[in-house]
Amino acid sequence: MLRFLATTVMKPFQSTGLASATSSTTSFVGNYLFQACFARGMGSKSCIKTNKGVAKRFRIRKSGSIKRNHAGTRHNTGYLKRGRNNSLAKSTGVSGKKHEKRMRLLLNNK
Repeated sequence: MLRFLATTVMKPFQSTGLASATSSTTSFVGNYLFQACFARGMGSKSCIKTNKGVAKRFRIRKSGSIKRNHAGTRHNTGYLKRGRNNSLAKSTGVSGKKHEKRMRLLLNNK
């Protein structure tokens, strides 16, 4: 499979001389795939996939800060005071520069 992929990928480059005869087909395919991946990311954090768990839990506000929901509202809320329940229902931001930086990386937001 890899050899077939290498030959189909190398055909456009053979006429231009970009595929050298000394390099093996597997390394060429690896380099080609790396370059394609690099071009997709435009050189910055290339090929980092969005973490879907983080994408479901966090949103980026218009101002650029990261929004999240409070924990503790799924069940057993009958004994909580109304004010506590209402305050847990509101969203809040991510506190801490390092946490925010990590969330941005997982959200694939440059």
